[in-house]
Amino acid sequence: MNLRWENKALEQCTPGEVLAFSKLRTDVFFLEQHITEEEIDRFDFDPQTRHIWCVEDDRVIGYVRVVHNDEPATEDLGVTTSIGRLVVDAHYRGAGIARGLMTRAIDHVDPSPVVLHAQTYIQDFYASLGFEPFGDVFDEAGIDHVRMIRPARQTPQ
Repeated sequence: MNLRWENKALEQCTPGEVLAFSKLRTDVFFLEQHITEEEIDRFDFDPQTRHIWCVEDDRVIGYVRVVHNDEPATEDLGVTTSIGRLVVDAHYRGAGIARGLMTRAIDHVDPSPVVLHAQTYIQDFYASLGFEPFGDVFDEAGIDHVRMIRPARQTPQ
């Protein structure tokens, strides 16, 4: 595979790039998973949000976003950064695209802690990247999720 990886704030994206990764998100979340909740939200437009995606042959095949908040993404831990909206085109699942996206998202926030809401069936995938579950399983958009945190990485002195 000849892959290209992108990491940009929204204002750095071309309209075509935004359309392409938004279409992938819609295809997976609305059409495949039947999620009816708002897909595009205020965090997409925040200048601090990073949009990370993977392209093969001018086609977006995977996407994830990193949201930086002034307020904690999770009240009980005080963590202000979250990763979300991870999607991979169905034809590319199992090819390491999700791991590549997550590695780039984690590299973007390291050494800071980061949280995410994991669909329970892929909790082990996130655990393999250093995330630990906390709290109870909860329903989000009709799908069981668990909150997970990747603690701050210690930097060498």
